[in-house]
Amino acid sequence: MEFIGEAYGVRSSLARQRGLGLLEALGLAGKAHETAGKLSGGMKRRLNICLALVHDPEIIIFDEPEAGLDPQSRVLVREYIRGLARVKTVILTTHNMDEAERLADRVAIIDHGKLLVCGAPDELKRSLGAGDVLELEVGAALEQAAALARELFAGASTVNHSLVIRDHALIDHLPVFLEKLRVANIGQNEIKLRTNSLEDVFLSLTGRRLRE
Repeated sequence: MEFIGEAYGVRSSLARQRGLGLLEALGLAGKAHETAGKLSGGMKRRLNICLALVHDPEIIIFDEPEAGLDPQSRVLVREYIRGLARVKTVILTTHNMDEAERLADRVAIIDHGKLLVCGAPDELKRSLGAGDVLELEVGAALEQAAALARELFAGASTVNHSLVIRDHALIDHLPVFLEKLRVANIGQNEIKLRTNSLEDVFLSLTGRRLRE
């Protein structure tokens, strides 16, 4: 930690002080006297964050900071970054939309080098339309179920092998729709009810086809 700090022009004593504070904040205080090679992969990821911050930069760029971390470490790093963002400018790159939604005040979606959209997470989710999202797996009766859904919901579509319904009045009309499925003898293998997510926004802008 002192070596990296000195490389950035930080006094050795100050680099040591900052380094110990960072190790404590990121759960590595007990490993302060061990070599990096003896640390686990997740600990090395947290150590990298400490090394990047020892010179106290005003702008910090994190590249997928939660990658390779166990659940406990992810929560620790996430909370640390959230606190850091209150006093520093933090830019985070990630393919994990849940990570972006939990941490970012503003989200930019870039595809093949082109900026597609930028805004607050809630603003981007509202761009898909108000309301909840219902996902159903109905097996071979997918098209029949979709036809029944379109009688009640404008935002009904089939995605892969699932029926996806997005509508601001979804909850109000859901009992009627489920009754229609029952009368048509269409069973549901799985039902998921959720709100719009950043992943929905990303897929609506970039498509669902697999990328190279």
